Amino acid sequence: MIQRARLLILLIAPLLTFAQSPEEDLVRTKAALDWLESKLNYLYYDNASDRWWKNTFYANEKNEITIKHIVSDRPNTANIRDKTYTIRKFRIEDINPKSLKITDIKESRGRVVKGQMLELRTYGFQDLIHKSINNRRASSTSFLFLSFPETLVDSLSNYAEIVKEKLEEAILASIQIYPKNDDSDIATILKVLSGDHKTEDGKQWKAESVESNILKIDRGNRLIEYFGYDPSAQSFYMISISNGGVKKQNLLFESNDRLKISSKEGVSIVVDTPNSFIINDEAYFRQ
Repeated sequence: MIQRARLLILLIAPLLTFAQSPEEDLVRTKAALDWLESKLNYLYYDNASDRWWKNTFYANEKNEITIKHIVSDRPNTANIRDKTYTIRKFRIEDINPKSLKITDIKESRGRVVKGQMLELRTYGFQDLIHKSINNRRASSTSFLFLSFPETLVDSLSNYAEIVKEKLEEAILASIQIYPKNDDSDIATILKVLSGDHKTEDGKQWKAESVESNILKIDRGNRLIEYFGYDPSAQSFYMISISNGGVKKQNLLFESNDRLKISSKEGVSIVVDTPNSFIINDEAYFRQ
């Protein structure tokens, strides 16, 4: 229960506290990526195959990540011909922070050796992690594994956990949404609320476009719900249809600092990232 509560704080707290300013988010993103660059450059040995692996991590100014693995029969690869370069490239914002998972590895198997492994996946399992081997293009994937050997794990307590938290911070700080106070805010809200989202306790929000500016919502209940924008009234609305009748709530922009809309009846929606939103303090994450 304590571990689950800690995870919930890690995932929801950034959504509630990151929205400060674009400038501050840039600083937080760069600091987290700089830390990862310094800590994800290391060398390790796989005794099962008698091979050495060198891991490097690099982020450019567009937050595009390059992770390179070099495998050879000696630790110094500078003048070795028999070596293989595997390079994976992806955008930090394409990684789902909820997918980050640490697994204990009991036995070495190639690049993933005894110690701990960190798993990263993209939103919707899209093949957005692009791979090449010895400068030849290979199949793109939706996942990536980082191996942390025992020697590395033992050198710093909770090494994999700290890397995981820094990756979460880099992702969330790089994708914060701020209002532009123009018509693009309307399109952004509709886009973020579209698709399949869930809360940590399994509540669902599935939204599909049925007409321009209108989403049909499925929350797994018996209500028929619609969310949309009415240009003539210049407001969003939510309509719920049940045996008790039709209920409509109008939601207006509330803040110039956050992309937030709310109704007089007490419904509040905050759009913080392209892949998450908050309804009445309950966070929904894109799957």
